[in-house]
Parts: sequence; structure tokens; C-alpha cells
Amino acid sequence: MSSITSTGMGSGLDINGIVTAMVNAEKDPATAKIMKASADATAQISAYGMLNSELSEFKSSYSDLGYNSTFSAANASTSDDEILDATLGIGAATGTWEFEVKQRAQAHTLITSAADNIEDVNEPIGTGVISFRFGSYSDVDGSFSVDPNKPVESLTIDSSNNSLTLMRDTINDKENNYSVSASIINDGTNYRLVLTSKETGETSAIEMTVADEDGGLVDDGVGLSRFTYSETNKSLQQTAAAQDALIDMNGIDISSSSNEVTNVIEGVTLNLYGETEVGKKVTLRINQDTTKVQEQIEAFVENYNSTISKMNELTAAGGTGSDGGILNGDSTVRSIREQMRSVLNTQVSHIEGSVRSFSDLGMLTERDGTLTLDAAKFAEVLKSDMPSVAEFFTASGGSTDPQISFDSNNSLTKPGSYPVEVTQLATQGTLTGADISGLTFPFTINDDNDSFTMRVDGYLSGDINLRQKSYASIEDLATEMQSQINSDSNFVENKIKVSVVNDLGSLTVNSNRYGERSTVAFTQVDSDFLSDLGFDVSGGVNGINAAGTIDGKPAYADGQYLLSEEGDSTGMKLLIEGGALGPRGEVTYAEGLTKIMNNVLDGIIDLNISDSIGDVESSDGMIDSKVDSLYKKIWSEEDKLETLNYRMDKLEARLFKSFNAMDMAVSNLNSTREYLKSTLDALPGYTRDN
Repeated sequence: MSSITSTGMGSGLDINGIVTAMVNAEKDPATAKIMKASADATAQISAYGMLNSELSEFKSSYSDLGYNSTFSAANASTSDDEILDATLGIGAATGTWEFEVKQRAQAHTLITSAADNIEDVNEPIGTGVISFRFGSYSDVDGSFSVDPNKPVESLTIDSSNNSLTLMRDTINDKENNYSVSASIINDGTNYRLVLTSKETGETSAIEMTVADEDGGLVDDGVGLSRFTYSETNKSLQQTAAAQDALIDMNGIDISSSSNEVTNVIEGVTLNLYGETEVGKKVTLRINQDTTKVQEQIEAFVENYNSTISKMNELTAAGGTGSDGGILNGDSTVRSIREQMRSVLNTQVSHIEGSVRSFSDLGMLTERDGTLTLDAAKFAEVLKSDMPSVAEFFTASGGSTDPQISFDSNNSLTKPGSYPVEVTQLATQGTLTGADISGLTFPFTINDDNDSFTMRVDGYLSGDINLRQKSYASIEDLATEMQSQINSDSNFVENKIKVSVVNDLGSLTVNSNRYGERSTVAFTQVDSDFLSDLGFDVSGGVNGINAAGTIDGKPAYADGQYLLSEEGDSTGMKLLIEGGALGPRGEVTYAEGLTKIMNNVLDGIIDLNISDSIGDVESSDGMIDSKVDSLYKKIWSEEDKLETLNYRMDKLEARLFKSFNAMDMAVSNLNSTREYLKSTLDALPGYTRDN
């Protein structure tokens, strides 16, 4: 306010009081209006903070409904968990089964002979190369059949590791990644090396052959030859045979290479801990567990109702003698409520099952916007059609063609059904050799036909050598060639694998990869490799990618996969595993209701609501935009108040100036009056009339 004042001595008036009253008469109503507008905006910001918190809690309450695993929950019980129990995965089947565990899977274990007389773990054991192969030994004649899918592993013993201790450490070094583990025991007289396959099962038996450098025969039992174990030479002793697990499930005989048995019951891993007594069985029961789904859906209803109730409270209309809610008539809240209600009214028509809407779950909307849940209907749906409930809440993709699989999608993929046409199937790179059906068996691999190099899927191998020995058939040669190719270190590092088969008297090498990058070629062969095994330096037929359209638009192809790059199906990836060329039905992608509600709430909730000054430079979501506008309103009212105060100061100054001028004029008039009076009193003959 102005510092100008007036004593009013000239007029006798309370000029200060008069001016203050006149200024306040104009200022106070305007100030009150500004302060009320600012207070209302502050209260509305607080109200939106409460609403934002309710919405965030609602979104968090049902988050697990977006995961398939929530709907596949089950629990398992067994009559004897010391023999067998179960680990349940996604989609675990339910039911009751009877098991008889006849035999557990076992890893092959070998031990050096007590006759080796190793009295010092640090004494030299000999130098050379030990080769490990893995496969199975015949129960009939003891012959060894290599598993061609398991690579050959080589262990070099030289001056750096020439002792039992250092040999053990080399085998157990994680960087070397051997398929056996080693330990040393003392039997009371000598030290003995124990070797155990890291995998259980009949086809994980160990074969150990030695290229000994002790100057004697390779298998003379001296030096490194003491570590030989093969179909013809068993210098090592077997303490545990490689064997599969054998179980009887409801009268069905089942074998497994592991004691963790999969693919017997869908979504279930059987864990074998012991063997049943003859004539006894173990009962396994798996029941669906709907508890988590029930809790999540009930939390959805409870927190939705809490949010709607908060909206009703904040927007309540004022009755006679009462104030309405702070957000009464607010269009933003009305829009939020309508968007959430629209999700509840969504009908999902392109999925199968009995649940296509929230009402199918037993949810009904009351007049105040809250939900009620029909407990009996809800319980029946969970009991009878859990897959439909899962599909309703979770994103899903499927195909009408059993040889086309929905692999994945991205954020650009829109829900819907899209026609698929396949114009070309993917193939593998392959190379077929010349006819060798005229070979006489047994056939011997020697120095002239054992070595070659290859390029597969763009990767070059090192020198590959077949084992020099006699082979009984073309199939045996194919098995040996596949094993040695798949054992090449460069191929193993780059996950390159091939299969080698007898194709009507010719060997055929197939890359395991599909598509245009799938290639097979021999880059170098021994002198008699062509005449004996049918392969010269040459390349085969390269693989080709699948080809086709998704939603009528050409798809990008990579091997057996087709990827949509345009239109509403953008980002959809399909696996084409076979079938006819031409139209192949439809692929459907559906967003679950969890994602649909999340999308709505993501457009509403303000993640920075706690910022006391707002984030007015950018707005992200409805509440963010509204709160930002309210902060701007507060700042605008502050500007108005500052302008009003400035204007009132000017008004006060003008009023004081006017009143002071008046006061001076009155003072001057009073002075004139007194002068005239005194003059008249002094005139002769003038008589004062009392």
C-alpha cells in the first residue's frame, strides 16, 4: 500500500480511514475471488493426487493376470516323496497317476585299476592324447555305438599336466568344458582316478582311447594307456554302468536318460529319488490351483470399486445445505470413468471359449458404477473353463493350420485375424555323394581316406579325421562321419550341426539349419575319399527361405520364419514347419483384457504426480495434463493478485492526493473565514450580535 497519509487537520475529517475504506471496498472482493480460485485449484490438485494413487493401486492389483503362468498354477502331491515327486510348469496337466520306479538313471563311472600302483598323485602318468566319445555299450557283445550328436573330446597330457592331480584339474577346469568330471580317491594303498559322465543315461557311456607317447604299443597298459576304456580294451574298471531310468506309469513302460523325466505328463517334470519295492506303486495327484486367479480377479473388483467410489466422492453433487465434491462437474474425471467403463464393456469375439466378456465371469455393474461379482458363477467358470479365463486376460496368438505356429509379436501388432499364404517352404542345405553301395564290408578307413575339411552354414572347419578302423556298414560310416563333423571345435563354438544318412547307397550330409544361409561343402578331401566315401571337393544344394504373405502383404523370410513388416499385422512372426503351398488359413492375435486396461490406465496415470510444481513443460496422460493446467491456473491467479495490489496502490495514491487537496482548500477557506471575521470585528460602529 501507498505510504501517503493525511492528518485531516484542515477539514477535520479522518481521511486515512476514508481512503482505506474506499480502497478495501474495491480490493477485498477481488482478492477473495482470486484467493478462492487459487485455493480451489490447490484442492483439486490434491484430489487428483488421491485419484492418481487409487488408479495406480488398481493397476498393480491385477498385474499377474497378464501372465499365462498365473492361470496354469497347480499343486502336486505324492504318496511317497522319497521315491518320486513332481515339478509343475506352465500348462501342467491335472489328474492322478500310478508309478512304479523300476530303475533310476545312472551316470557311467570308471576308475583306474588298483594294479596301477599309483602311490604319489604328483608322479608322472605318461604323455599323449586321450579321446573321449560318448554312446552306449551293447549288453550282448559289449560293442560300442557312438552317439553322433555328441562331439568327440580330446585331452592332451604333456609336461604341463603330467600327473594324476594335474590331469584331474585339467578335466575339471570349467573353461575346458569336458563332459566328464574327475576326482581322486585313496583305497588305502594307492591313489585312483575316478571319471564320471556328467550326463546320466544309457547313451552317455564313456569310451576312452589313447594315443600314447611312451614308446610302446598304444594299448600296452603302460603309461597313458592305463586310461583306456573301449569295447576291446578295458584298462579302467567300471564301477557304475550307464543306464536309463525305467518306470511304469499306469501300465505303460517308459525309459528316460535322466532322473528328471519330462514329456511324459504335459507341463510336468517327474523327479526320481528312489526305486519302488516290487509290487508297490507311488500315486501322484495333480490338481488345478485356482487360488491365485481367484485372488487376482477379486482384487481387480475390489480395487476397481475403490477407485470408482473415490471418483464418486470427489464429484458428488452438493445438496441443500451441503457442499459438493471438489471435482464436481469435472470433465476429466467423467472421461476417466467412461474409459474404464468401456473396457468392462469390451466383447472379445475372436477367441474361443465361454469367457468373452467380464459379465461371463459373473461381474455386473451397479448404478453407482461399482462392480458386483456373482460368486457362484465365478467359481463355476474357474472350475470348468480356466483356459478360456486365461485367454480372456492374456495376449494370445494362434493359427488354424497345425503346421503354422504363432511365434511372437511386437508393440506394432494390432489385434485381429490375418490370412496366411505360403508360396515356398524352407529347405536345408544338403550334399549327396556318389553311390558307394558297391563297397565291401567290413570296410577299413586308413591314411588315404580318413581326412577332410568342410564349410557348413558359412563356417570353415579344421581338419576332420575319421577313426581308422573297420566299419560294418554304410550306416556305421554315416554315424562316424556325423560324429566327427559335429565334434569340430569351430562348428561346436558356432552351434553348427549336420546329420549324415545312408540315402540308397550314397552318403548325404544335411545342415541342421533352414534357409538361404544353410550350406554344405567339402573344401578338402583325402586322395581316396571320393572313390571310397563318394565325396570330392564340391558344394551341395543350398537351402532356401520360406516365402509367403501375411494379411495379403509380402512377409520378410528368414529360414522357416515369416515376419510381417507392414499393415496391422506388423511385427507378427510365424514358424512355417511344412504343409502345402497356397492359402493356409488364418493367424489370430488377441490382446488380453489385462493389456487393454493397462493401455487405458497408462494414458491416465501421472507418474510424476508427487512433483510439487508439476511438470508443466510436458504433459503425459490425462491427469498429468489436468494437474499441469491447475498449476498454471494458480500461477495465473498469483499474477492477478500482484496486478490487483499494484492497481490498488495507485488508486490509494490518487485518493490521498484528492483528499489532501480538499483538506488544504478547506484549511484555506477556514483561514479566510477567520481573517474576514477579525476584520469585521475591528470595523468602527460594528457591534457583535451575540
